[in-house]
Amino acid sequence: MSPWLAAVAGPARSTAGGMSVSGWVAGPGPRPALSATLGGRPAEVRIDEPYPDTVPGLPPDWPVWGWTVSGARAGEQVTVELSTRDGRLLARRDVRPDGAPVPAARGGVDNPVPDAVVAGDLVAVTGWLLLDDELPGRVEVAIGGGRPVDARLMIPRPDLAASVPDVPDAVMAGFEARLPVELSPGESRRVTVRVRGWSRDGRVWIAPPRECTVRLRAADPEELATGRRAIGVTRSLLAVTPPAPDPRHVLVLAHSLRIGGGELWLAELLGRLVRDHGLRITVVAQTDGALRPELEALGITVRLTGYRRIQDAAPYESHVTELSLLMRASGAGCVLVNTLGLFPGVDAALRAGLPVAWAIHESFALADFAYLNWGPDGLAPVVRQRWRHCLAAASALVFVADATREMFLPHAPARRCLTVRYGIDPGVLPAAEPVAVQRNRLGIPADATVLLTVGVTEPRKGHGPLLAAFDRARRRHADAHLVIVGVYDCPYGDALRDFVARRGLAGRVRLLPIVRDPLPWFRIADLFVNCSDIESLPRTILEAMALRVPVLATDVFGARELITDGESGWLMRPNDLTALTAGLLRALDTPAAERARLADRAHAHVEPFLDSAGYGAELAKILGNLAGTVEGRNG
Repeated sequence: MSPWLAAVAGPARSTAGGMSVSGWVAGPGPRPALSATLGGRPAEVRIDEPYPDTVPGLPPDWPVWGWTVSGARAGEQVTVELSTRDGRLLARRDVRPDGAPVPAARGGVDNPVPDAVVAGDLVAVTGWLLLDDELPGRVEVAIGGGRPVDARLMIPRPDLAASVPDVPDAVMAGFEARLPVELSPGESRRVTVRVRGWSRDGRVWIAPPRECTVRLRAADPEELATGRRAIGVTRSLLAVTPPAPDPRHVLVLAHSLRIGGGELWLAELLGRLVRDHGLRITVVAQTDGALRPELEALGITVRLTGYRRIQDAAPYESHVTELSLLMRASGAGCVLVNTLGLFPGVDAALRAGLPVAWAIHESFALADFAYLNWGPDGLAPVVRQRWRHCLAAASALVFVADATREMFLPHAPARRCLTVRYGIDPGVLPAAEPVAVQRNRLGIPADATVLLTVGVTEPRKGHGPLLAAFDRARRRHADAHLVIVGVYDCPYGDALRDFVARRGLAGRVRLLPIVRDPLPWFRIADLFVNCSDIESLPRTILEAMALRVPVLATDVFGARELITDGESGWLMRPNDLTALTAGLLRALDTPAAERARLADRAHAHVEPFLDSAGYGAELAKILGNLAGTVEGRNG
């Protein structure tokens, strides 16, 4: 095979008949015969000799010719391919008709594959992308004519270690976006998937569009009949157990007693309800964890049920019946359900005739939440219908941020949707020791500028992009150190450790496990960073503000309710590696005295609701009002 070399050497140009692209080709022997395509169509090739510019690295006796490919214009970005007549590809490049530079791309969209039939009412778009052999600054995805969304970046791709060995960062070059499609049961729709990527310096690359069909399964008449029969059975069983509610007894449903944001919110709340308001609490939880001994020490009865399958009508109805009987037999005056996924508990309370407050921390669209928890098209239509019924019929929906409340207003009456902001126990905050002593104990240099983030490791927390942005920011701030608390053994955690090693960051980055009390790290931090792309109102932001640590956060949901950009902290665009890098530099470039003033203003803003006694009192009042109005709700 002939050893010809070629390259695109200039921008595309618009012509009267379409567009043209030029470059060079070199090799031993006579001028080659070439063929070309432009936008997938055959194009005219013109060879000029000699090439006017020097091409470094070629053997001195190789002649170099210039070439020009001309063809019809086809879209805002097209691919030019130059080949020998025997079919050997010599050069391939994406070009724009307006001559704007296009970064060289590796990767693209993996899923959905062209003409796929996607089950459910959500399209999960995944792939990987390198632009000029760097991680992209941003990737944008759109479905049909819908609003584009920014894809989540730096998803681990260990499969690329062998296929792209020359780019170490390729193993975290994945991206993903999940876009709901409004469908009724049994409906299908043909949609077009469009993806754009931006290099770190702002140049754009456009993936070829592809089409797929989204199809939501139809309701099964037998499942509908099963649901109706089960409701009747539940009513007859409940009739055998007459209600004897105690208005000061609250039955609480929790998905987990492990360490996490929603779980810590619940533990703090229940402590307030018991200590400050004398309520009796029974907790029914699916999963055990480190918080159970703390709850039992408060005199709270804890009952573990294990995980129950709810995707289909029969197991769903069996679980709801069991819960409704337990609730009735417990003698509780009302029910508190914690987290969006425990809607069977809301349904059970409604059937048992008990008022129910539902604490929703998640800022996910319903289709997205269903996809993540039960898989594509995982919930039977009849179970989805019960989920929506619970949102509409629950006595109260409680949110920690107005933005999350507004997200759920289409599903529930506004008068039942309440915002009750987080609080923390201020008694645990002070530390008497000097910061230098605390840093020495934790192994942090006394003169370091410490950036801190706290959160259980998962892609939505943005720890990968934070590492990549920190790698650039540290070059201007040699004293910067990054501490990430919450890393555990999982594929994402492994990828973070691998990235730190590949980038040589081990001396500047600490990846620490989940801890019950992260406050020692807050006390020695100079800047708190929240990079989540989905978050209602992170408790960690309040902890930082309580300790007067300035905050840089992604502008998602409740963050804007706590931070005014440039006045009480900094906000940045989520899922944007370029914006994150600029945000870090913006905060680090701010003099320490000004950072302290921003932190003081942030503390003053949150101080009125910072003490968890306040939200404990609000929840106690809500539950007390509900318990005073117990009535049959067998819908």
